[in-house]
Amino acid sequence: MKGLTLIALLMLGAMVALAYPATSEQITVTAEVPTYVSVVFNYNAVSFGTVQPGAIDYPALGNSQGLYNVTVSSNVNLNVSIYRTSWTPNDVLTLKFARGTTVPSSPQVTVTTSSQLVGTISAGEFTDYHAYWLTVPTVTPAGSYSTTVTITYSP
Repeated sequence: MKGLTLIALLMLGAMVALAYPATSEQITVTAEVPTYVSVVFNYNAVSFGTVQPGAIDYPALGNSQGLYNVTVSSNVNLNVSIYRTSWTPNDVLTLKFARGTTVPSSPQVTVTTSSQLVGTISAGEFTDYHAYWLTVPTVTPAGSYSTTVTITYSP
């Protein structure tokens, strides 16, 4: 029996000696997150109603209530730019614009037929408020006037 015990102990020792040491590996894990921009305009028209000749910086109806707003969600900073088409029937009216995270109370820029930067906004989720003002020269011919404004949010 003594011989069997000795053989068992020798076999156990040999098995321990053959045990593999612990190993480790460094694994690289990657992911790509694309640019995400969601801009939802909560209006598609701006009304000034009837504006008398000689009016200066006449506010659009609904400016002070924050009627003109955009829901923005983005993981990158965005540039905001604006331009308009020529007024019809006569390109004589002056349109002014402002934007911000609170309802604007005064104009920031005069909107022209050339695109211009009106702000850079940080990544995040928020409401961007817009407001409009109109100046009508005293000698403006009577009529119904219209223009199309394009506002772009771009990375």
